Amino acid sequence: MASSGLSSSSSLFRRPAVLQLAVAATLILSLGAQAQLQYDYYNETCPGVEDLVREALLAKFADDVTLPASLLRLHFHDCFAAGCDATIMLKSHNGTAQRDADPNATVRGYEAIEDVKAKVEESCPLTVSCADIMAMAARDAVNFTKGPAYQVETGRRDGNVSRKEDAERSLPPADGNVTVLTQYFAAQNLSMKDMTVLSAAHTIGVAHCSSFSQRLYNYTGAGDQDPALDPEYAKNLTAVCTPKHMASVQTLDQVSPTTFDTGYFQSVYNHRALLASDAALLEDSFTAPYVTLMATNASYAPTFFQDFSVSMLKMGRIAVRTGTDGEIRATCAIYVD
Repeated sequence: MASSGLSSSSSLFRRPAVLQLAVAATLILSLGAQAQLQYDYYNETCPGVEDLVREALLAKFADDVTLPASLLRLHFHDCFAAGCDATIMLKSHNGTAQRDADPNATVRGYEAIEDVKAKVEESCPLTVSCADIMAMAARDAVNFTKGPAYQVETGRRDGNVSRKEDAERSLPPADGNVTVLTQYFAAQNLSMKDMTVLSAAHTIGVAHCSSFSQRLYNYTGAGDQDPALDPEYAKNLTAVCTPKHMASVQTLDQVSPTTFDTGYFQSVYNHRALLASDAALLEDSFTAPYVTLMATNASYAPTFFQDFSVSMLKMGRIAVRTGTDGEIRATCAIYVD
């Protein structure tokens, strides 16, 4: 996101487009499939797989502190593009797969998922999907950074069609206001509250300067700065994000950038959010009270953890493939052409 973490030209978010038909289509797919997902799906076919995934990832997290945010972002981008089916992992010789889309230009963590998949294959060949490993990895990334230890549903199968236009069309924009963001989340059967809560995944990770430079140098097209930015913070950003250094990165959460907590909400509340899409949460009558509550009352941190766990569970059901739909691949990152 390559930068590390939930970063880049849009982090969780991307280029605008409105998706009326997608709302109904995704709702039908999601509701039909979620009934076939279940907790402990692999208890009989691959017992202990979640512990195996967790242990493999803990070793990697110890070597790379940026990896948890990257794996959380990878799961988001996979689910939003075409459903949680690991199609973001697929490669294309012709540059037409999801990972070739502009929103995914700085997504990383592919190799970590592939390494974990290889370990799982040694124990349980052709049994555990890449999609389920990605969902487990996102959960473990959150928990490793001191976030909630929620349980994930499993039973997903992998898709075998990967189109970059799916990512370009479906990932929300980094500069979107709440109205625009709500449309993108609604297209995935996710509510405005889900949108607010899941945006707080930005409590870990970084963003490239290019993803928020307009707020610093050309907010309205007249060479001005976004007045919503804290002036001192904006000054610090312009010192780093010069026109020649747009590839530099900044932490998304200014309070506790490597810890999964309510620091994100404090950053937004104090007008120190990097992305316009994050800053917008403070300007909306529905989302602002949630931001304010989480930013100003530490006793509500457990409420945020519970809300985030619920919303991640919902996101993990987006257009999943189950039963005989899809496949179980031995390798996640195969070529599709």
